[in-house]
Amino acid sequence: MRSCRACRVSVVIPARDEAAAIRGVVSGVRSVLGPDAEVIVVDHGSTDGTAAEATAAGAQAVTLSRHGGKGTALRSGFARARGRLVVTMDGDGQDDPRDIPRLLDAAQEADVVIGSRFLGTFEPGAISPVNKVATRAFDAAIRLLFGGRMTDSQAGMRCFRTDALARIVVESEEFEVETEMLVKALAAGLRVASVPVTRRPRSSGATSFRRVRHGLRIAFTIVRVRLATLALKRAPR
Repeated sequence: MRSCRACRVSVVIPARDEAAAIRGVVSGVRSVLGPDAEVIVVDHGSTDGTAAEATAAGAQAVTLSRHGGKGTALRSGFARARGRLVVTMDGDGQDDPRDIPRLLDAAQEADVVIGSRFLGTFEPGAISPVNKVATRAFDAAIRLLFGGRMTDSQAGMRCFRTDALARIVVESEEFEVETEMLVKALAAGLRVASVPVTRRPRSSGATSFRRVRHGLRIAFTIVRVRLATLALKRAPR
């Protein structure tokens, strides 16, 4: 663990209308990583003072002029991150900052580390039965088309080595961003590992995830990246 804490770490947290939770999220990250960690909260279209709460807790708050979606927020955060390791987590308080060291440890041997809720713990009310089944279905599709031993393709808590992150071109604007980054990492031959994490229920607010709309975007992303990968392999050298 000493080597991990010595690394410069950036934590990127996309958030929209999470004023009630974001201060606790930032404080939790600070308590785990200490004052040297770079904490970036990207406020994409909030109307409730999320950015002000993040700043008060000691984070660098980035305010986007419009709600461009989670993918847009992550791209903006990645562009500002200076750490050698970049951790992503949700701003709603469902991810436990105490799981971050486990991701950092695994990043010593992997390029991308997924915080798998299925390997870890879902606290009561942390996920709906429908979303759990859908995630399992996406996991199976990704294993079939890209290989690997994926157990939680939709997890928002992750760690990237910055040299690996530079090889993943993020184009997504909305919730399909996690899927896009994962399948592109697998297609590029990056080392992807999973570690157990805890997922807690929301204490306030409401998600903007829409099952049909975003589920279709996730499915389309899997197919799109797979077809692009096959086309690249078939292209004349």
